Formats: sequence, structure tokens, C-alpha cells
Amino acid sequence: ISNAVTLQKTVEYIGKLQQERQAMQEEVKRLREEIEELNTSINVCQEQLPATGVPVRRHRFDHMQEKFNEYVKSRTLQNWNFWIFSIIIKPLFESFNGMVSTTSRAELCQTTLQWLDRHCSLPVLRPMVLSTLRQLSTTTSILTDPSLLPEEAVQAATRTDASSFSQRN
Repeated sequence: ISNAVTLQKTVEYIGKLQQERQAMQEEVKRLREEIEELNTSINVCQEQLPATGVPVRRHRFDHMQEKFNEYVKSRTLQNWNFWIFSIIIKPLFESFNGMVSTTSRAELCQTTLQWLDRHCSLPVLRPMVLSTLRQLSTTTSILTDPSLLPEEAVQAATRTDASSFSQRN
């Protein structure tokens, strides 16, 4: 009797395991179909993106400009000389921000090298710095009363109109 009961219990257990296996296989099949649908949906979305990546929007440019201005303000409050450096470097920052793409590592490297070639050669830098220094000398008291420059630098950096120096020109 015990062998018959053992065999019966074994048959019932094997049947139960087969049902569980069948249920798991159906779940795997359903999940694979769901994965396939999601991959198709992802591909459709990717096909709608521009080939060159997501374009730089004005919001990003404005956000970077805001961050630049915050940094200039912070550093100028620590050392007013930084403001002079910031007005010299600002045209480079703006050209970098407008030209360099961060859509991929390769794009970043390529556009950065292009930017360096176009904007950081000595023939390009000399007139840019000269123009900035000319503006600095005509819009501040650096030539007439240099002792006022630290105060002017701090005031210019803390103005709320973001780019006080370039707007005064």
C-alpha cells in the first residue's frame, strides 16, 4: 500500500510541477512579447529624433549664461580681479556655448576641436581681447581713476541684468 501511495503522490507532484512549468513558459512568452513591443516603441521614438541629435535650444543657452553669470558674481565677490577676466573670456564662453555639441562623446570632441580652431587661435584672440579691453577702458574708470575699479567690478557682477558689462556697450 505504501508504494502505491508514494507513486500516486509522485504522479500528483509531477503533474503540479508540469502545470507550474507550463504557467512559467506562458509568462516568459508574454514577457518576451511585451519586450518586443517596447523595443518597437523605442525604435519609433528614436526614428523621430533628428539625425544630428537634440538641437541646442535657447533655454539651454540661457541656462548656461545664467550659470556663467552666477559663477562670475561668486568669484568677483571673492576677488574683484576675476570680473576683468570674465569680461575677456565671455566672448569665448558664448562662442563655445553656441558651437560645441554634447549629444555624444564623439560630437563633443569634434565640435570642441572645431571651436578651438576657429576661436582660440592667436589671430582671432588678439582682436577679441583688444576690443574687450577697449570697451573696458571706455566704460569704466580704469584709465581715469583705477581706485574705483574694484567697486565698479563688484557692482557690475552683482547687477540683476545678467550681463551688465556687455549691455552697457
